[in-house]
Amino acid sequence: MREKNFKNIFKIIFMRLLYKLIFTPVLILSFIPGYSQTETSQISKIRETVTVLSSDKMKGREPGTKEDKESARYIASVLKSFGFVPLIGDNPLVPFEFTLYREVGFGSSFKIEKRSLTEWKEWAVHPQSVAADISAELVLFSKADNDYSGKIVFLGTTPDSIPFKASDMKGKGALAIVVSAGSLPDHERRGGVNSYSLPVIMISPEIAPFIEESAGREVHLKSIVNPVKGHTYNVLMHLNKNRGGKRVLIGAHYDHLGMGGPGSGSISPKLREVHNGADDNASGVAVAAEVGRLLSLMGDKLNFDVIVAAFGAEERGLIGSRKIADTLAALKILPQLMINLDMVGRLKEDRLQVGGVGTFSGAGPLVERINKQHNFVLSLTSDGYGPSDHASFYTAGVPVLYFTTGVHKQYHTPFDDAELINFEGMEKISAFIASILDSMSVNGFNPEYRKADPPVTMGRSNFKVTLGLIPDFTYEKGDGFRIGSVTDGKPAQKAGMQAGDIITSMNGKKVSNIYDYMTRLGELKTGDFVDVEAIREGKEIKIKIKL
Repeated sequence: MREKNFKNIFKIIFMRLLYKLIFTPVLILSFIPGYSQTETSQISKIRETVTVLSSDKMKGREPGTKEDKESARYIASVLKSFGFVPLIGDNPLVPFEFTLYREVGFGSSFKIEKRSLTEWKEWAVHPQSVAADISAELVLFSKADNDYSGKIVFLGTTPDSIPFKASDMKGKGALAIVVSAGSLPDHERRGGVNSYSLPVIMISPEIAPFIEESAGREVHLKSIVNPVKGHTYNVLMHLNKNRGGKRVLIGAHYDHLGMGGPGSGSISPKLREVHNGADDNASGVAVAAEVGRLLSLMGDKLNFDVIVAAFGAEERGLIGSRKIADTLAALKILPQLMINLDMVGRLKEDRLQVGGVGTFSGAGPLVERINKQHNFVLSLTSDGYGPSDHASFYTAGVPVLYFTTGVHKQYHTPFDDAELINFEGMEKISAFIASILDSMSVNGFNPEYRKADPPVTMGRSNFKVTLGLIPDFTYEKGDGFRIGSVTDGKPAQKAGMQAGDIITSMNGKKVSNIYDYMTRLGELKTGDFVDVEAIREGKEIKIKIKL
């Protein structure tokens, strides 16, 4: 592994890290009967899998790249060597399309009356802008003004606040916004997958005084932005054992952040280096494969079929696992239990977390009973939600367990390397999961699904209320906010909202995406009523929710 510049590795990990700290659960180990800690051959195989997937050759396993496909093929070959075969058809690699990024095209323009401004020097289209061709009067933002109908609004803000400013201005009738938010990006044409609520033009600090002096003049802007599609894969294989229709799915995402950079999710976005992702999540894939191997050795002792899945595009919003959950639901072969492994390579001081123990009856006592043989320090959480692939199955009605050894300072940086992995710890985790499933098989494999409340800290900390909705992060159409799941006992559930509903309006204000939804939510307080318009199975519905 090449020598790396360790600059910036102590940067504060923002929202996603906090989210993982809140929702991330991890696992504890136990040994399958007859499995000795002294055996090292499988540690070698675990090490090989992590080393191959996290090598510089794989260039960070970014979805849609040739290295992404090479990674998927390698995982399929490992599972094939353990006796696994494709679950659907003859190909273990199941392709799907997704949005790679949004990209500013050529031909955009920004003109104030007769003066054409210079792109990339004086202004730039934000890559998550809406494509448009608009002429309108330029006005300055004022806190006292709540009506910008038919206007283009000039305002100052921070880069992180742009999506919410766009939603706010769209709700007040603006056609577009011109934003002063610091220096322009250096010809960065690519951005995230979700579009903002209206066209966004960013300007350089040097041109800001001229823009401000131009209030009242006519502005013409043309923004050319296109979604760029790509293909990635889910690896989906099983032991092909008929066990009365009972199945357990053991899954882990295999994608990572590629070469990093702005918009990639990297904590060090200025470092254009391979983000190897040894812990996140080559470790999870290696453990999923090893658990599959251990279960294959049990033969007819198991009373369920074993599916192993390696999910693509998890870092883009759980896209691959959502595709698999939807596909298996349509085929009526959803598993009775889903085991998710996300970052299981850094076992330290025997501290392990296990999530989802409230998603099926008896899960918590089962985990604790097995742990009595091993004396691990457990951290248990009940909910089945969170920013990893188990959420896709839990919202589909499948009980889940989620294992991880937790976040660390190398998370989402170029420094998450194989040299830092605890391979012996991974072997123990693999054996522990196999032991849990073996115990369930011996005692009757019939996990009874239960709904568990998500933590009360979901969402932005300044929200005064919650509707009790979990977003569907895979929805990118820009015509509304689609609900992934609805929490029992919360306002939305009491009012009759359902998973799959697409919210298009709240209190008469349009909702086009998750940013609009968060903006509208931030306007509400306890005791308010909110009139929601939504689409359910192609039909318009109206629901009044009391907060």
